[in-house]
This record gives sequence, structure tokens and C-alpha cells, in this order.
Amino acid sequence: MAIEWDKLKDLIQDSLNVTDYDYQAALDLLKINPFSGSLSVDSALESGIQGVALSLVSLFFVMQFCNEAMYLKLTNYENIFKLIFKFFLAKGLVDNARGIMGIIFNAFNGLVIDISSETYGIMGGFSPNLFKPADAGWLGINNLLAYIKAMPTLLILNACAWVISLILIGRLFEVIIYTAVSPIPLAMFAGEGWSDSTKNFLKGYAAVCIQALMIVVMFNAFNAISNLAIGTAADGSAILATEKFSITVTALALALGVAKSGQWARTAVGIV
Repeated sequence: MAIEWDKLKDLIQDSLNVTDYDYQAALDLLKINPFSGSLSVDSALESGIQGVALSLVSLFFVMQFCNEAMYLKLTNYENIFKLIFKFFLAKGLVDNARGIMGIIFNAFNGLVIDISSETYGIMGGFSPNLFKPADAGWLGINNLLAYIKAMPTLLILNACAWVISLILIGRLFEVIIYTAVSPIPLAMFAGEGWSDSTKNFLKGYAAVCIQALMIVVMFNAFNAISNLAIGTAADGSAILATEKFSITVTALALALGVAKSGQWARTAVGIV
């Protein structure tokens, strides 16, 4: 009984569909809103962190008040007003830390959702006929060999999707942790000489948000480059082996780019 290409083609197509689903599932991780109730940290933990942050604000206020009083800097109402205003501003930042983080996140996430809507079906142009042999051979043996040769490419494509998913899950953890501990870095704003810590924290959080935008752009670029690499043969067949190599290298480049996206985002906001 000859080995028919159509049956092997269906197996390859199933594998491509699974890979495509994995890529889309990874991309969907960028759309998860950490400010939804299901991803909120325990309320007791959140209250405890906020309490520590408010204690720090009070401590910084007392320390600065005593320091300026000791050096007779509080000689007019203007200096006293500046000190009190800084204290209330820091307290407002702590009390509204989650809302501030949400504003920054949603500003980028809305753009990410809009762009990512164009990346679905990124493996759609990758036809199983890419692997189809010119001749079936005796009892279809060439069909079987072609299917075996297709396995490394399919495995690499799927492995890249898993690596990307792992990185994006790590990024989701990072966003949740940034949000949970945000009251403490924001409380540093009240301390004299500590305001840079607050700025660096906000820059770091902005970098995590920008990272999502960079990754979506990479997915769009992968979609365009992979379609270019696999060609546009009229029947979807007889495409050169070099193009099979190209789609594999493109997938590896995408995984590497996603892995480096965090560093690129930090550089973009000026964090060395």
C-alpha cells in the first residue's frame, strides 16, 4: 500500500495549526490585564504594603522636618508649605499607587491590543506543500521521507512558541509584582535625595509596558518576513528548501528578539 501525500499533508497541517495556536496564545498573554480582580494580590498583603509605604512617608516627613528645623531652614511660611505639600503629594501617590500603575499600563496596552489584532494566523501562509517531494517514489517512500524531514522544522517552530510563552508569562509576573509593591517606591518621593528611586521605578515599569509594544511589532514583522521567506508559488508547492530554512531561522530570530525585548525596552527609557 502506497504512502499517500494527502494523509501526511493533513498531519503536517495539524502540527502547523497547533503551532499557530501556541503563537496566538503567547500573543494573548500580552493582552491580559493584571488589574482585573482575578490577578489582584491578596488584599491583606496589599494593605500591608500600603501601610509600610505610609509609614515610610511619615518617617521621611519627620526626618526632613527635624533636619530643616535643626539648620533653621524653616524660617518662613513658604518653606513650611513646600514641606507639607511634598508630604501630602507623597501620601497621594501611595494611596493611588494602583491607579497610577493602571494608567501607565492601559496607555500602552490599548495600543498593543489594536496592533495585535493584525497578527492572527501568522502561520497561515506556511503550506504543508512546502515539504512535498517532486516524486512520490516507490510505494510513496519519498512522501514519508519528506514528512520525516519536516519534523525538525515543525519542532523548532513549536519550541520557539513555547520559549516566547515562557518569557511573556515572566513579563506578566513582573507587571503584577511592580503593581503590588508600587506604594513603597512611590513613598520614596517624600524622602530628601530619594526621589530618583521613584523616577527609576516608574521608568522601569514603563519599560515593561513598552516591552509589550515591541513584542507585538516583532510578531507583525515575523508575519511579514515569514510570508516573504516561504514565497508565493501559485499552487503552494515546489518551494525551495532554502525557504524552509528561512522560516526556521525567522522563528528563532523572533524567539531571540522576544528574549532581548526587555533589555531593549529598558534602554529605550534610559535605564542602562
